[in-house]
Amino acid sequence: MGKRQFNVITIFPDMIRGALKEGLVGQAFHSGKVVLDVVNPRSFTQDVHQSVDDRPFGGGDGMVFLAEPLRQAVESLGEKRGRVVYLSPQGRVWSDSLAREWAQSSEPITLVCGRYGGVDQRFIETLVDEEISIGDYVLSGGELGALVLIDSVVRLLPEVLGNADSPDKESFAEGLLECPLFSRPREFGELPVPEALLSGHHGRIEEFRQDVAWVQTQLFRPDLLAGRGEAAGKLLQALPRLLNLSEKELKSLGLERTQLADLLEHLENQNP
Repeated sequence: MGKRQFNVITIFPDMIRGALKEGLVGQAFHSGKVVLDVVNPRSFTQDVHQSVDDRPFGGGDGMVFLAEPLRQAVESLGEKRGRVVYLSPQGRVWSDSLAREWAQSSEPITLVCGRYGGVDQRFIETLVDEEISIGDYVLSGGELGALVLIDSVVRLLPEVLGNADSPDKESFAEGLLECPLFSRPREFGELPVPEALLSGHHGRIEEFRQDVAWVQTQLFRPDLLAGRGEAAGKLLQALPRLLNLSEKELKSLGLERTQLADLLEHLENQNP
């Protein structure tokens, strides 16, 4: 697969470039594995103030991002514009599965960052291929959303994480939350690293991590398990094993014995 191309249409280009200089994602851009072009719609205005907004027809609060400078900004990219995506609260909600779908594609992506009260709808109707939302809350512009999308896709590209298996072991990769992580020292305050992780037995370690992942997902993000027929069986296997942990081990994991016991009783009643 060739170099991935990302384009961002924004009136704050330094906000995008600055954020994408750091960390693993920054290294991917610096090495040339991923290419970033940032286009400022103000470059396509005709007035001395480089205005990209105006009052809405029909009245209302705020200003409207003009369609013309956005159109010219997108068209200036030529063949490398690829799929044009507008960051919008009415778009599809961004998710790990979408990030993985984009990471497997070689199509260039152009992210359009709105500002003000929104963009002229005619720009969306004529030039936007898809709208994406990063959640049900309001930001002052689309730049942070664009950064979220780029970061979550680029880090999934081959070799960016440094371990080809790493993306498949993270939270959401299997539709589960990730088991909590521990490092040195073996005891922090009165909280120990769970003994299973110190056993050196790879099969036991993997079983423990899966047990914790299933239980934590059920407790904290049950929506992720909706419709998964194997969930009850996995939980009925995992819970008795976790109930054998010490109080301190459970506390290290952020779990409570009564919480686990109640969940086990509920599942046993539903699955006699």
